[in-house]
Amino acid sequence: KVGLIGTILDRSLGSSVPDDRIVMRLLSELGTSKRPVQFANLLASLRHHNLEQNVYLACVAITSCRKCCAWVMALRILVETASARVELNTITYNAAVSACEKGEQWATALRMLV
Repeated sequence: KVGLIGTILDRSLGSSVPDDRIVMRLLSELGTSKRPVQFANLLASLRHHNLEQNVYLACVAITSCRKCCAWVMALRILVETASARVELNTITYNAAVSACEKGEQWATALRMLV
């Protein structure tokens, strides 16, 4: 279900591919406001719009997951981004480790470090 966020993207952007800056802003705002349901809807909408994955969007999405205490979603984004052959960087891995830490998933965070 694309939902309201997808409708907003469709109406405000008027193109088949959303602008990265707008997407990063939406992800960040939803993460900061701790709205995991809306955050998940936005991610689903991005998949629907076939947004090209990149390290910057992955980092913002994972950091927003940390803010929502959604460590499972953060790890899923990390895996999906790597599977799309996007080269992850230290900042992205640090964001994922931080999301696990925020969710008190110490063992998972430690496994990522080795």
